[in-house]
Amino acid sequence: MKNILVITFAVLFSFGTQAQRPKSVIKWFSIGLKGGYGNSILINSDVSGDENISMNYLTPSYFYGGRLTFTYGDKLGLGIEYNQSSFGQKYDIKNDAQLYNKNLKLKSRDLLIFLRLSGESGGYLEIGPKFSTLKSVSVENSVDDSFVSDNNFMDYYAPKYTGLMFGAGLSLVRTERFQAHLGFRSSYVFSDILAEHSDNAYILNDGVYRPSYLPANAKTTPFSLQFVLEAEYFFAFWGDAKCGRGRLMFFQ
Repeated sequence: MKNILVITFAVLFSFGTQAQRPKSVIKWFSIGLKGGYGNSILINSDVSGDENISMNYLTPSYFYGGRLTFTYGDKLGLGIEYNQSSFGQKYDIKNDAQLYNKNLKLKSRDLLIFLRLSGESGGYLEIGPKFSTLKSVSVENSVDDSFVSDNNFMDYYAPKYTGLMFGAGLSLVRTERFQAHLGFRSSYVFSDILAEHSDNAYILNDGVYRPSYLPANAKTTPFSLQFVLEAEYFFAFWGDAKCGRGRLMFFQ
């Protein structure tokens, strides 16, 4: 995981510095509001290999939040972003003669640190690590039965996990200080979102479903793909003077 992130940042930084002009350039500061909506999948090889379980690959996910970005010149930016996110998985389960639906929902707080490469036409690419803190877990079942109580669901899940975000998009509106972007974003969590010490290590161990095989306790790793809408405002810049000194200046 660490090696992947180091290589990713090194490649992007190298590409960005090659694209910069050799003379002194302005450094821009911007803030942004953004939100996204799409799907989520809880990837688990035990579940996908079970013929009695059907997964909904269009389970809704969304996020909203804000970001602060420092951009060197017009191309390479470094930013930090904070979001509130919701994701999950819907299952159709055949348990002997019983059929029921399960809707698992998770909410998290996410902190992202990203590199953003912008083109002259307004397109952009961004990539960076995503650090998540689990906020809540809930489940809905379509039938009444002796399901595992959801009072202690949080104990079954890891409180924190790390993933990778990648996004791309284009500008819908561009002025001197304001831009609006439309794009997409994908994210993938590398680690198991279930707690290592949990007795409920199988994601569908709900006290009712009885698989016909012994689950291998495969990792459960979330993936999401979302459309993103973003509004960005440039509020300040750092100008380099000929004497070598610079200062931060705010727009009025």
